[in-house]
Amino acid sequence: MSTTMNINNEDAKWQLVEVSSPHLLNPVSVCVAKNIPYASNPNRFQNVTVYAPRFIKSLVGIGEAITTLPSISSASKGPRWLVHIHGGAWRDPYLDSSSIEAAVAHAFPSDDSDVPISAIVSINYTLSPFPTHPTIPYDPKKGDQQDASRGARYPGHIKDVLQAFTLLRSLALQDDSYLLSGHSAGACPVFQAFEGITSPPRPAAVLGLNGLYDIPDLVGDLGHSHQHLQVYEILLTVTERVAKGRVARLVLLDQSPEDQLVPISQAGKMERYLKEVQGIKVVRGHRCQGRHAAPWEEGYMIWQSDLDVLGMLDSEG
Repeated sequence: MSTTMNINNEDAKWQLVEVSSPHLLNPVSVCVAKNIPYASNPNRFQNVTVYAPRFIKSLVGIGEAITTLPSISSASKGPRWLVHIHGGAWRDPYLDSSSIEAAVAHAFPSDDSDVPISAIVSINYTLSPFPTHPTIPYDPKKGDQQDASRGARYPGHIKDVLQAFTLLRSLALQDDSYLLSGHSAGACPVFQAFEGITSPPRPAAVLGLNGLYDIPDLVGDLGHSHQHLQVYEILLTVTERVAKGRVARLVLLDQSPEDQLVPISQAGKMERYLKEVQGIKVVRGHRCQGRHAAPWEEGYMIWQSDLDVLGMLDSEG
């Protein structure tokens, strides 16, 4: 893959945009490089977006194409970046990489240079068909016009995520240089890897927020509302990547007790499994609350969870 492939498109150049959170009075101005493609002839979801605090605009150059992930001096000696994978049951076209923006607003709320991380990266990936979507259903088997961005089959979503990491590695992502978070279905790829595909750089820590981990159990527990997930039964909990200890040394799992879509038993089972893997420290988070979508809709839960993990890493030296 060419590391400069199509990066000169207008979206992928640094620009100033405003992001907002329902818990902040005013929108926040940040630097962003949007929709950076990671595939040849990419569909509209095969890209990543990078957000950084506004004060680095002179460092990155507004209007310039992104060439590396921004890095600024920080009080923390730990990870410089956060990489996030959004949820949406791998099929909701209204839930994409921009869902991280409320958390971005909390991470970079002002021109203050005292921020614990340098940038937030949000990964998009090809979605699966959604025949029962309430406003824009898509079912190619019933004659809908072909849409490559909504035609993924397992393991296509995971392969996209790994391609995104190939791009990020070319932009300076290295082992232990970042936190990796995932919400809902986005928490599952955090623990997935496949033979024959280069593993992504190892994150310093992983955060699973209201995550899906044991898909067959979820389908069995919740019945018809989750039948579309049966195709993912091959994902059974976690992969050999975890079993061999080739993941972050710290894992935070958080699950809202009020989550109406994912039972709290998902986090409990994952916690028990991971605690059997030598070399991984597993902690339970306490930030997620309210309905399933609350962490990304409100932003502060994701960001506070990240701060909790950064604090744990700092204390461990």
